[in-house]
Amino acid sequence: MNITTTKITIIRLALIIVAALILLAVIPVFGQSGSARLDLVPGVLAAVVLGLLIYHAAERRRHLLQTVNMELNKLRRIYHLSKNLSDVDGQRYRGWFTDLHGNLYKYMAGFAERDFNKYEDSNKDFRALSYHVYKVPELRSSKEESLYDELLRTVAIAAESRQQIKEAQDSRLSAYSWLVLILLVLNVAITAWLSTDGSSVSRVATALIIAGFFFAVDLLWEIDTLSSERQEIAQRYVDNIGRIELRRRNEE
Repeated sequence: MNITTTKITIIRLALIIVAALILLAVIPVFGQSGSARLDLVPGVLAAVVLGLLIYHAAERRRHLLQTVNMELNKLRRIYHLSKNLSDVDGQRYRGWFTDLHGNLYKYMAGFAERDFNKYEDSNKDFRALSYHVYKVPELRSSKEESLYDELLRTVAIAAESRQQIKEAQDSRLSAYSWLVLILLVLNVAITAWLSTDGSSVSRVATALIIAGFFFAVDLLWEIDTLSSERQEIAQRYVDNIGRIELRRRNEE
């Protein structure tokens, strides 16, 4: 699981640990050395819940990225198949292929103006692309029919990939899940504080425990929302324009 690390992420993690250390250094504590810790059971419970949620979010992210790659693969194939179809009879297919290439370019280039969180804003552009495929001129040979059938299947797979991407985005953790998780972590923080005695070692240990749980919450947030990767994923669509254009120039 390769999560993109940004300066904002590093600063946020640094602030968490600094805030925890400062807070435990200045607030009064009530625990006594040698007494049973109150945060053991809440800590185990919160850790189990966090682990399950991180696993679920990581699987959703993995599936989403695989589906994005599938869509990009099929978008490139749409270009290749339509180009091969136009090569059969350049005069008859020239206008159709030119418009299809323009729709494909517009769809992929649109991600330069939006991050992946606004994926559904591309619905109109993809619809224009898929509808234009159906406007193909009359097919006159078995080769043309074979290429066009494969083109239709490819468009269908791309459309299915888009639907799966939307479903993956909609399956993010709910507000209720986040509320329960935050309450569990706050419970750990409060019970850890109540178990802390006045020694410097105890204060630092409690600060690290609290910071560790908030680190895990931050990791879950990054995986679930893709907040550090939205622009990078959107850029993949833009980058694939270059791959198509390079192939086109080589063919010419």
